[in-house]
Amino acid sequence: MTSLRILIVDDDEDFADGLMEIFELDGHEPAMAHSGRDAIGAVENGIFDVVLIDIGLPDMNGAECLRTIRTIRPDLPCFLLTGYSAEDVANQGIEAGAIEILTKPIDPDTLSRRLAVI
Repeated sequence: MTSLRILIVDDDEDFADGLMEIFELDGHEPAMAHSGRDAIGAVENGIFDVVLIDIGLPDMNGAECLRTIRTIRPDLPCFLLTGYSAEDVANQGIEAGAIEILTKPIDPDTLSRRLAVI
């Protein structure tokens, strides 16, 4: 698998740290943002191959963050993460441009398979 530069956007530091560790062990280059504003700034100033965005950010909805990122980098693959199973969350994410909605907790093998096609 090719090494990817992955931006993890989640205000849950323990969850984000866990993903960072998984991605580093898989040979990727992860970075972290804990708010929508930080994520948007990171995308404006950095080069990423994929972004994982939590729906429940402290300063904005994850779908709103995703829509803004799409205006900056329309070609950037983005996944929306959620701890909710509601259909409206899935609809928000797809309408905002997410490749897929991933439900927490995320199985590392499933996540690796999703990233392998990026």
